[in-house]
Amino acid sequence: MHQQIKASPDTVAENIRAVVDSLASAGINIESISPDFDPPHVRVLVKHDVFDDAFTALQNANLEPTIVRSVDPVQIPNKPGALRTAMDTLEGQGHTIESILVLAGRGNDTEVSFGVAGDVDNDWPNEAESLMALIQTEIGNLP
Repeated sequence: MHQQIKASPDTVAENIRAVVDSLASAGINIESISPDFDPPHVRVLVKHDVFDDAFTALQNANLEPTIVRSVDPVQIPNKPGALRTAMDTLEGQGHTIESILVLAGRGNDTEVSFGVAGDVDNDWPNEAESLMALIQTEIGNLP
């Protein structure tokens, strides 16, 4: 399980450097990093078991981190229309996509984590799991 964090007080380039520096100093591996769809925010993906440490490191660096609702990385096959299908599925369920973080590929698939708009609440983990399963089903129906 992974978790996205949003950090953003400076320019995109400065934010990326500050996030990388603060997490490296804290000994935390970055699974994926990218500018947010709303600059100058930056999204960073870390494993769930180091999330609290990553959040604290970003706070200590004055990066004003916020927790983001994210869907655990979904296996997306390397074929035309797969990413669009995943996005259409999320949006069809009423979610607004705020970020797309791509993890290193394995074989013919790539893992993608979607950050979606809205507050994190106690129901989100179950909803995210359902969305991930729905996306996998829709992608499986592609020719």
